Amino acid sequence: MPKQPAKINAVNNTPTPPKRGRRRKDDTPTPNRADLISAVLTIEKRDGPGSLSMRKLASEVGVSARLLYTMVKNKEELYDLAVNSTLANWKVPSPSLPWQKRFSTLTKTGLDLCMTYPELARHALRFSLENKYPESAYRLIDEISTYFKEAGLSSGEARQVQMLFNALLLGALDLTRNYQSDQQAKLIKEFYKALDIALSHILKGIRLK
Repeated sequence: MPKQPAKINAVNNTPTPPKRGRRRKDDTPTPNRADLISAVLTIEKRDGPGSLSMRKLASEVGVSARLLYTMVKNKEELYDLAVNSTLANWKVPSPSLPWQKRFSTLTKTGLDLCMTYPELARHALRFSLENKYPESAYRLIDEISTYFKEAGLSSGEARQVQMLFNALLLGALDLTRNYQSDQQAKLIKEFYKALDIALSHILKGIRLK
């Protein structure tokens, strides 16, 4: 087939370059679950609590919202994935340490994660208050149960202590929602101090047994 002659620009008598089709977002490589989780954590940390949306996540990973909905059902499923991944990668303290040190270290790590990713923390803590734990949480639950067993608490007492601490943390996280973003950072630091005091009293009560 003979080659078509190039079109000539009537203004300056030069060949007109051929039109190029725009690259659609859906033509980019499809992100995997790890990519989505990483993007969720990035948005949560960078843009603040409650900032995640399907449209924003789609833009973050470079695909259309339509394609994203073929990978996950909704925002709640994204939070589930991120929570499970975070819990699965949570390192526990060395078993050679005293139980008090292990409990304090593990809980403070949890506080740091909660303050960094408040919306994910609310999602995870509501699971615990409803006694509907994600699969990856049971490793940490067993770890904490070991601490309480070494402290001499019954299973009922251990459950009450854990629920009390979860309720305090969830309340603190929910209260931050009522303030503007420029005030939230300061409030979160104050809540961290308050929760740290609560943890100290819990540990003190356990030691007195």
